[in-house]
Amino acid sequence: MNKGFTLIELLVVVLIIGILSAVALPQYTTAVEKARSAEALTLMSSISQAAQRYQLQKDAWPATNNFAVLDIEVPKVPGSTSSYGGKNFTITMGPVGDNFVINALRSVNKDQYAMKTVLTLEDDGTVTTRRSCGQNTGISTSYTAPTGGAEKFCSAITNGKNSDF
Repeated sequence: MNKGFTLIELLVVVLIIGILSAVALPQYTTAVEKARSAEALTLMSSISQAAQRYQLQKDAWPATNNFAVLDIEVPKVPGSTSSYGGKNFTITMGPVGDNFVINALRSVNKDQYAMKTVLTLEDDGTVTTRRSCGQNTGISTSYTAPTGGAEKFCSAITNGKNSDF
């Protein structure tokens, strides 16, 4: 009696592995992107708090991309002398009227998306915060919905809400 696997049994196993891989890989990619965005969100929160402290002390928002005036150390992009952010994102910031905008830009293959935090100084002196994920609109308060591959990344990061998460 021959012991072993038949060709059909091996093909079934290969087919099952292929199906599992096809389902798992997109989920893995999304999970990795969500984890990478956490780096930017953490840094953006720190910058937001530092900018609010600066605004309370000086009665003005910090100048565009003047990270040196903040009371935190914002890392530079590895290999760059003038870009700030981290391994996965480039961070820019600046005032827009009574607002202060922090933008985190990420390029993934051919797709690009940006997470944005907009701080608004209200008449009563309080600051409201709004976050969004979409296309890069730079230092502005505008929001542009993501397209292409960026849409799936923003949707994963914001749990299905692309603006105001």
